[in-house]
Amino acid sequence: MEDQDQISPADGVDVSGASKEQQAAGLGILLQIMMLVLSFVLGHVLRRKRIYVLPEASASLLIGLLVGTLANISHTQNSIRAWFNFHDEFFLLFLLPPIILYPQILSGFSLSPKPFFSNFGAIVTFAIFGTFLASIVTGVLVYLGGLIYLMYKLPFVECLMFGALISATDPVTVLSIFQELGTDVNLYALVFGESVLNDAMAISLYRTMSAIKTHPSGQNFFMVVVRFLETFVGSMSAGVGVGFISALISF
Repeated sequence: MEDQDQISPADGVDVSGASKEQQAAGLGILLQIMMLVLSFVLGHVLRRKRIYVLPEASASLLIGLLVGTLANISHTQNSIRAWFNFHDEFFLLFLLPPIILYPQILSGFSLSPKPFFSNFGAIVTFAIFGTFLASIVTGVLVYLGGLIYLMYKLPFVECLMFGALISATDPVTVLSIFQELGTDVNLYALVFGESVLNDAMAISLYRTMSAIKTHPSGQNFFMVVVRFLETFVGSMSAGVGVGFISALISF
């Protein structure tokens, strides 16, 4: 019998290309982890030295700006630069969950419930009406800026969608400074409570404007209101329900 040629399973596969991609991904993730460690160390030094001129978030922003500039002007490979400058999968899987969950959990444990519920009326007013007003004002200003060619011109509905996106503030730096300075608990409760509740309002506004943009003629005013209340009341009810069940389990 003649010897038959053995076909390797890796035939036809660009092993070198895949290996280079893995090396680039590993190096990019390693550099980002080093940047995170450097940010934590610098934040610790700023807190120990009581340097309030440069907040911790601003210091981390400057580190990212400096390293990103060096990566752009250097002669690194494009694959490494793509992972290092930013990669959407790494951000969504590893960076976004602690950004969203850690400040809320930490502030929730450090917040006394008495000032929160005693100022609940003002908190809801700021979270609902304040976020709605900020969304409308921002959307109108962006639309007017497009009309006078100060920025890219967008349709009015998309301007309102943009206003809803950036109207939900997250005052992580402000809350950390409040804790360090020992400010009034009522002021802390107002800022923290508004930042927790405005997310539901912003999401509801964005989904409502998105529905109007998708169905500009077939969506009447009643259905728009129903869609808004469905998102807003549904998300708030889900959050209250999960919190209530967790409290009963841990009690």
